[in-house]
Amino acid sequence: MVFQMPTPGPTRRRPRVLPLASAISAGLMLGALAVLVAPTWAQFTLFLVFGSVMALLVGGNCWLAHRLRQPLSVMSPEQVSLDPCRQLVAGRKPVLLATVAGVPGVLAGAAAATHAELWQETVRGAEWGVRDPILHRPSGFYLTTVPWYRFLVDFGFAAMVASLAAAGAVHYLYGGLQLQDRRRRSTAAARAQLSVLCAVLLALKAAAYWLDRFEIVGRAGQLGPRELGAWLQAKSVLCWLALICALLFLTVPMRHRWLPALTGLGLLLFCSGLVGGVYPLLVRYLG
Repeated sequence: MVFQMPTPGPTRRRPRVLPLASAISAGLMLGALAVLVAPTWAQFTLFLVFGSVMALLVGGNCWLAHRLRQPLSVMSPEQVSLDPCRQLVAGRKPVLLATVAGVPGVLAGAAAATHAELWQETVRGAEWGVRDPILHRPSGFYLTTVPWYRFLVDFGFAAMVASLAAAGAVHYLYGGLQLQDRRRRSTAAARAQLSVLCAVLLALKAAAYWLDRFEIVGRAGQLGPRELGAWLQAKSVLCWLALICALLFLTVPMRHRWLPALTGLGLLLFCSGLVGGVYPLLVRYLG
């Protein structure tokens, strides 16, 4: 059963102030809270930089999902039930977009401000200490640079998750994603945007697996030689598997199918438990 939407009459074109108003509102919110949570210049800088990047990523993906929406000429019962939500959002788009972008921006900026000392130590350089015999890195690299890179990867991961959730909600609200219609689960625009965000997420996961190798070498004194080698091999394999899954998600817009990418993601989750957990333990107890 479908419902035919009435043909809209001529409407006056509104000025495109939505992105500008949202950016100004989010910027004012970030600037006001920066004074409260960042007492030093380093913390103030990190708050503004990371808060602005988070707000722009989340707000930009929301705005892009809204721009990519398609007119709902024929509505399914699922979309009819969402029509009151669309009417509620219609008159509050700048405020809602500023809130959706500003709140994650403030949280990200506050988290970044707590890493000001680590950032300063990384900028000064970490070429001090004894170099390890495996990856040939100095001790300072493991104490300052690796934790800072870990924070950057975690920040990017959080930004992509928030962007994916926000863009997915917008696409669902305007018919880009439909859970009940088996013939048309998603539009081409929704598939393209969401699959790219998923690919970036998996690329960041691959970077996290690669950083795990340095953290493992940093505590090499607690592991035996064979167990250390097993952990390094496992993290390297998972890194390459995550990159392959990212490439599979990039093929979704061209192949118009989610199944290969989701299958690869399921295999990655399975291998992360098997290769990243069971295999090193077997080497430890049987080796």
